Amino acid sequence: MSRLGDRGPALATDRGRGAGAGPAKRFNVDDLIAPVREANLRRLPRLVWGSLRLVWSAARGEMLLTVGVKGLASVGLAAQVVVGRRLLSGFVQLGHGAKATSVVPSLVALAGATAVVALAGSAATELQKMLSELVARHSVGRVLDVAVAADPLAFETPAFHDRLQRAQMSASYRPTQMTTGLINLVGSLFGVASLAAALLFIQPLFLALVVAAYVPVWAATTNASRAYYRSYVELVADDRRRHYLQDVLTGKALAGEVRSFGLGGFFRQRWEHLYDRRVARLREVMRKRLAVQLAGGVIMAAMMAGTVGLLVWMVSSHRLSLAGAGAAVAALVLLSTQLQGIASGAGQLFESALFVEDFSSFVQSVPLMARASPAGLPSPPERFGVLRAEDITFTYPSRHEPSLHEVTVEIRSGEVVALVGENGSGKTTLAKVLAGLYRPDAGRLTWDGADATGFDPGAWRRRVAVVFQDYARYFLSAGENIGVGDWRSLDDRGGIEAAARRAGAHDIIDGLDEGYDTLLGPQFFGGVELSGGEWQRIALARAFFRDASLVVLDEPTAALDPRSEAALFASIRELVEGRSTLLISHRFSSVRSADRIYVLQGGVVVESGTHQELMALGGTYAELFSTQAAAYVDVSRRETV
Repeated sequence: MSRLGDRGPALATDRGRGAGAGPAKRFNVDDLIAPVREANLRRLPRLVWGSLRLVWSAARGEMLLTVGVKGLASVGLAAQVVVGRRLLSGFVQLGHGAKATSVVPSLVALAGATAVVALAGSAATELQKMLSELVARHSVGRVLDVAVAADPLAFETPAFHDRLQRAQMSASYRPTQMTTGLINLVGSLFGVASLAAALLFIQPLFLALVVAAYVPVWAATTNASRAYYRSYVELVADDRRRHYLQDVLTGKALAGEVRSFGLGGFFRQRWEHLYDRRVARLREVMRKRLAVQLAGGVIMAAMMAGTVGLLVWMVSSHRLSLAGAGAAVAALVLLSTQLQGIASGAGQLFESALFVEDFSSFVQSVPLMARASPAGLPSPPERFGVLRAEDITFTYPSRHEPSLHEVTVEIRSGEVVALVGENGSGKTTLAKVLAGLYRPDAGRLTWDGADATGFDPGAWRRRVAVVFQDYARYFLSAGENIGVGDWRSLDDRGGIEAAARRAGAHDIIDGLDEGYDTLLGPQFFGGVELSGGEWQRIALARAFFRDASLVVLDEPTAALDPRSEAALFASIRELVEGRSTLLISHRFSSVRSADRIYVLQGGVVVESGTHQELMALGGTYAELFSTQAAAYVDVSRRETV
């Protein structure tokens, strides 16, 4: 047994630093939450190229077909202008005695070009829908990969949640939007090139004037896109709060408490307040965007009016034929449409680039984690002789003071080791460090003397089975709820049933209509709700199903009745079949039989030993145990009286 007094100086070296070495570069949660730079025109080509690569990998066939039909539509537009000019000349010749049949070939050609443009447009629309769906699946999948691979500590930071939401929102359609904008831009450029060639043949000056008229429109569109992106980033935190309030008001988890305390109106008002702020900001952005776009539109309209005036003057002064004027008008109308498409496509491209920067920087976080844990690291042995945490110090990102300070604990093969202490003493945090979920700031974790940094983190976690206080309730079948403890063995029905029997869950599941195939949770049709104690037994079975070296049970009986709790702790060694067990409990009576008990206070181990040794020591453990026992004795006496 031991009582720890003053500790020595904190460990000065980082976990990944060797003797005499400089500061080691290791993954930090800041790598995932670092603010993203706003995209600008210089980085636009790189972002466009990245989006094209993403779309190519997700749906190359649909992408090629879309580009092809866009090009076909552009050729059709140019053909309409050329054939239209010939048709107008034919109509003029009819007035001079030409035969009506002379214009038939031009009419047929114009009808064919029009049909090609219409069909190509319809095909492009349908292809872009499929392209969007395929790219969204691929992009969101990339975000999910990063979220799953992220250090669990990242989820303790609001900034990470903001970036995750921005990446999710951007991934769902922004890469597709960027690619679609680029395809539309390229299609419009094809059209402009074709129409420009036709217009150059008629009158080059018209081309220069129309193109110049759209320069202010492009500038206005770019500024409007930047304003919208900035407002989006500013509103992300509020949007997350608003979505949280929606979940509170519509979800099952808090439905009882919300109604018991009459909180519906309170949370509804908070939701309205956040939405008011969002609408006010969007109105402000809308006014700025409209003002800029209006200015650009006025300039464009003035220049277009000048172009039309020039056309009228040239016709009236006989500098341009009537047929040429008609073709020029058609070309100007079509060219204006294509230039508008370029302005729209360029604006869409730039706006999407601002959002794709969020997505791209987020999904590139995977290599950061890969550098922190190099590929090819070995797995720890299936069983350990001694698992030891030495001088572990750990601080949450949201706190300044360590939650664990120079903590040393040891778990030997087959032992049941308990962590006790008051709320906030660091018990669950230490369990997460031992389970490989949190990386300590200082100190080291060893597996039979080998440093944990030398093992693959994923393989380390697979050697541990955990039942947390807030255990998961998966809306899957009863068998799957247990089988996900080792999902690679999900088809092992015999193992699943054996784990259920050990956790006392078999009779519960066997009594359901479809047994182990019964869907749990009422959120989906046909799902069955369980009591809190029944769900906890399912969670225990999930841990028992996993072939783990260490089983971590964090308040494993909180939802069980006293008789079930006593039975579980009485048979804990048999249930874990010789594997090591880390037991966390506020109920001191349940840890009496542990091989060793560590008492934490303020993130520091203040005592350790067996129950008998700690009671004899007369310290913190003895005081807490006696206080808790006295409460039960007093209740029993009052009930007897």
